[in-house]
Amino acid sequence: MQKASTLKFWDNFYIKEQERDSNEKEWIVQPDQAILDTIKDHLPSDEKQTILEIGCGNSSFSLSLWEYLTSGNKGLRVTLNATDVSKICVEQNLLRDVNRIESVEISGSSFRYSVLDVLELNKSLAQKHAMILDKGCLDTFLFRSSQSKKESHSPLVRTLLDNIHEWLQDDGKYIFITPRSKLKSVRDYAGFSSVKRIILDTSGHLERKEKSGEHQFVFMYICSKSPKYNIGMSPFRSELTLPAGDDICNKCGMSFNDFLGAESVDGKGKKTWARRWRGHSVHCRGINEEAI
Repeated sequence: MQKASTLKFWDNFYIKEQERDSNEKEWIVQPDQAILDTIKDHLPSDEKQTILEIGCGNSSFSLSLWEYLTSGNKGLRVTLNATDVSKICVEQNLLRDVNRIESVEISGSSFRYSVLDVLELNKSLAQKHAMILDKGCLDTFLFRSSQSKKESHSPLVRTLLDNIHEWLQDDGKYIFITPRSKLKSVRDYAGFSSVKRIILDTSGHLERKEKSGEHQFVFMYICSKSPKYNIGMSPFRSELTLPAGDDICNKCGMSFNDFLGAESVDGKGKKTWARRWRGHSVHCRGINEEAI
């Protein structure tokens, strides 16, 4: 559960946004056609979909996605729940978007805003979700954890990722949109069987201040849930112990010694080699798979 001071900070933030008459704000990307198509392509093939957005803020990104998925001849019935930790934010969004929500009349589909603390395993989310959408929520926890640098992976990030894993159905996807080009905690998290990174079409980007004269890219990470992972297991692959030299990959038969080749464990460090071996074991496609 997040601290009372954190909840107060976000409530005050959205009160000030409303006072400035700016209670609708997109960040990172606009929900353009290419981005909405990409999200749709990573939904399971079921006709009925349940989607959860975490940390929606005063964005209407998820509402645009819901309108897109339920329009035309796509044939989808979509229940979408856009959530934020701030009650003030949720109330403002409901008032702002009530007409847009009511204008879409699709049998079996629904959209709502609701309050959710992502650090609390909310029992009301008993229904598993086909997709969890995140545009900047994890970023805030990564920023907060980077301030302390006491641990390689923040306990807050671990709690958030474990809750996301719990809320996803077995074939569900976690879609994370961010300007971060590297996400070690997400790639190391044992609860994802695969993590795919896409560089988003620049037509959907908001204007961003360039840094050191370089173009600022935006990325979408598509994370597939690993049903084999259970809360209580070692959550991050880099925290795994170094395997024995004769440890064998079940898919291609390669030993850890063969995987190392001529390199020394001490060269990159035990944690790095443990993570790389676990990554190979998870993503190996068989006998033709090369060491990564």
